[in-house]
Amino acid sequence: MNLYADSSFFVASRVKRDTFYAEAVEFYRGREHESWLWSPWHRIEVFNTIRQLTRNPDTKRRLSEGEAKELIHRLERDVQLGYLQHVDADWRDVFQSAHRISMENAFARSCSAADLLHVAYAREAEAGLFVSFDDDQVALAEAAGLEALNPAR
Repeated sequence: MNLYADSSFFVASRVKRDTFYAEAVEFYRGREHESWLWSPWHRIEVFNTIRQLTRNPDTKRRLSEGEAKELIHRLERDVQLGYLQHVDADWRDVFQSAHRISMENAFARSCSAADLLHVAYAREAEAGLFVSFDDDQVALAEAAGLEALNPAR
């Protein structure tokens, strides 16, 4: 099965001080032999989130610049080694899908543009399961026709 995890999952699975680290690692270990999809959007959002953790006001969760760079390097290596499957979708299709998902859902539920892009990319990549620690994003993915879950629930 192809799994599409959002940024909250990938960050939690790599940052030991993350609130959901244990849940992310346990979930990943139970499905590590499945295809974990990695998109160009992940590269932007996950890496930016990791870089921003160097500015976290909570010193318990703050990363040093060296720690952040090492996490990014490891993720890049995991893509190169095939642990994360780089998947390309036509961005025009992703944007059209995100627009449709927004039209169908944005009046009724919370959804950021970043969340819309993850859900649309997962749909375009024909992911079998969408994974997130964000309940609003799980609800959006389900409303968009994807099977979705929060591993912490």
